[in-house]
Amino acid sequence: MAYRLSELSRRLGLPRDGDGDPEIRGAAGIADARPGEITFAESGRQTGDLDRSDASAVVLPPGTPCSLPALRAENPRAAFSRILELFAPDPELVFPPGIHPTALVHETAVLGDVATIGPYAVVGPGARIGSGVRIGSHAVVEAGAEIGEDCQIHAHVAVRERCRLGRRVILHAGVVVGSDGFGYHPGPEGLVRIPQIGVVVLEDDVEVGANSCIDRATTGETRIGAGTKIDNLVQIAHNVRIGANTAISAQTGISGSCVVGDGVTMGGQVGMADHLTLGDGVKVAAKSGLTRDVPSGKTVFGYPAVEFRRGFKLVALTHRLPEFLKRLARLEKLLDVKDEES
Repeated sequence: MAYRLSELSRRLGLPRDGDGDPEIRGAAGIADARPGEITFAESGRQTGDLDRSDASAVVLPPGTPCSLPALRAENPRAAFSRILELFAPDPELVFPPGIHPTALVHETAVLGDVATIGPYAVVGPGARIGSGVRIGSHAVVEAGAEIGEDCQIHAHVAVRERCRLGRRVILHAGVVVGSDGFGYHPGPEGLVRIPQIGVVVLEDDVEVGANSCIDRATTGETRIGAGTKIDNLVQIAHNVRIGANTAISAQTGISGSCVVGDGVTMGGQVGMADHLTLGDGVKVAAKSGLTRDVPSGKTVFGYPAVEFRRGFKLVALTHRLPEFLKRLARLEKLLDVKDEES
């Protein structure tokens, strides 16, 4: 697959400048781009890197000087994403069309115009599969689950009983939707399991990364809002409610009954205690530990998480503790302070 830069200009509606009209056969970052590939830069500071790049063309902001043939975009990253879509593999390479003869589809399941059910996949009793759905090999859609139109269910995914997916949901390999919530209470002979009879609902355009788990509610719903993106290895516990267009990075854990607003950003390895609320637009830096509610629009960092700048000050002071201890020891010596424990 190849496009002249002038064709990309027309397809994307972006102005083109510079000498030549190179053939573009792929796309890559500045450091990795080879001849025949297009790259992008978001600021003039990166143009020095372009001088050392083998790229044949670049997407740049208007007015940024460059010797390469260029497409001009106010948001080069967004424009580059659209170019990547042109070079993305055909979905039929990942999901060959048709229902594989080894797939097991229950006679009471309802199938729309399904694009793919892969080898050894299982669709359980009463499940409803929308049109254009692609189900990978060894995936399981259990009894009464509902999969909306144009979803992609990759290999070894499990969508547990009665859970519901909206349209265009993407579940990457190994995702589990609707595993039992972690609910127990102490009894005379140990921990007693609390039945988890709720469901998980993923709204339209949710994407969940590989090996992430979203637990069903004890009662009611665990719900993930439209357009939210969840990275690999994320744990979302029972009865959590996450708003729309929120981004949750890898290895984050959200405890039971938390509420996360719209447009929230959570860095990697964030931990969130149970029954907390994050308001709309909150940003949580990586490795933070949330132990209290965070109002809308705030940015927090640290363990326990506090206002962002204060959190970094505390970290900086922690790194200076050895120096402070030496200074304290010198002062005690000058003042002839005795150790009360000695």
